[in-house]
Amino acid sequence: MSGGTTLAEKVWDSHVVHRPAEGPDLLYIDLHLTHEATSPQAFDGLRLAGREVRRPELTLALEDHNVPTDSLIIEDPVSRVQIETLRRNCQVHGIELYSLGQHRQGIVHVVAPALGLVQPGMTVVCGDSHTSTHGAFGALAFGIGTSDVEHVLATQTLALARPRAMAVEFAGAPGPGTGAKDLILALIAQIGPNGAQGHLIEYRGEAVRALSMESRMTMCNMSIEAGARAGLVAPDEITYAYLSSKPHAPKGSAWNDALACWRTLRTDESATFDAAVIVDVSALTPLVTWGTNPVRRSRWTAWCPILAPSAIQPGRPRRGGPSSTWTWLPGWRCARSASTPFSSGRAPTAGSRTCAPRRALSAGARWPPGSACWWYRARWACGRRPRKRGCTRCSRRREHSGGCRAARCAWA
Repeated sequence: MSGGTTLAEKVWDSHVVHRPAEGPDLLYIDLHLTHEATSPQAFDGLRLAGREVRRPELTLALEDHNVPTDSLIIEDPVSRVQIETLRRNCQVHGIELYSLGQHRQGIVHVVAPALGLVQPGMTVVCGDSHTSTHGAFGALAFGIGTSDVEHVLATQTLALARPRAMAVEFAGAPGPGTGAKDLILALIAQIGPNGAQGHLIEYRGEAVRALSMESRMTMCNMSIEAGARAGLVAPDEITYAYLSSKPHAPKGSAWNDALACWRTLRTDESATFDAAVIVDVSALTPLVTWGTNPVRRSRWTAWCPILAPSAIQPGRPRRGGPSSTWTWLPGWRCARSASTPFSSGRAPTAGSRTCAPRRALSAGARWPPGSACWWYRARWACGRRPRKRGCTRCSRRREHSGGCRAARCAWA
């Protein structure tokens, strides 16, 4: 890469402890966030190897993933064992822990920014894929697995292959009511749910600079839904204002020194990226999603695209007549994974066979042979009541369908 350097390169290079001739770089980790779900095996590995936590003051533990939201009593036995194990491990190794019931306990991706623990130019890791949330502060933040959690605990370093760099430029100003989630959904719709695989995204543009820190965290959090390794935003005055009042932010002269350093954390004009995407958001409006794939989205003012408007009647399915139709979105994928307990249809997976674009089915018509796309298709595509209780799709298969075996739709 000739010329200048990107923001990600600046942070990465400043944390390299060792760079071998071949293989991944060894990076120093500034902040390690951990919780009860991915840490027990890591601490067991330390114990079996006779190792200690190298820098316990750089690790913060939170009871997060397995705690109830409506009680301080953990009734699930497996969750209770995980929580008790985390408490014991933190006590043995001198790690600060925010336990259930403490005023600072909460979601790991929220607590660390709220306390000012995450700051521009830092490297942050956690045993959770959405650690990319912290990239909103101009930090390199990665989700890691249990073996990596053990490595960080033991050495305060992590071996990582440098991801490719992708610049995402949001061009134009989005419409009223449009937020960070709408921006990232527009990106995913353009590049696909795996379009940023192997890349670290830097979000740029006027629309990004206008976002609050909470919105930037939302955007960076969903980098994973685009297939990216992580995402980040260059720090600016909004970042500094957010951090200035946080308990763990630098104070006094240290704040001025930190600001001077943070202001250098931006991509040079002469820097180049491995990939660049421009997303025009000038006509973007608020979006809604459904199902399990972020590509499935629609404007909130539009009809849900899986149904033709004429097929919908308030309170009950429309019965009979050619107006009871079904409409496909071009490029949708049929599914071929295992059957769900609620349907003999197969759950949707990416990369499977493409459904016929905009295929319409009149009432009582057969579903395309062999297809397994679902949603509300059986309910709205036909004009019959359920032949058997529990039938939820068009299918010639009987398992999980309450005995329905006809190829025709069972609902509506």
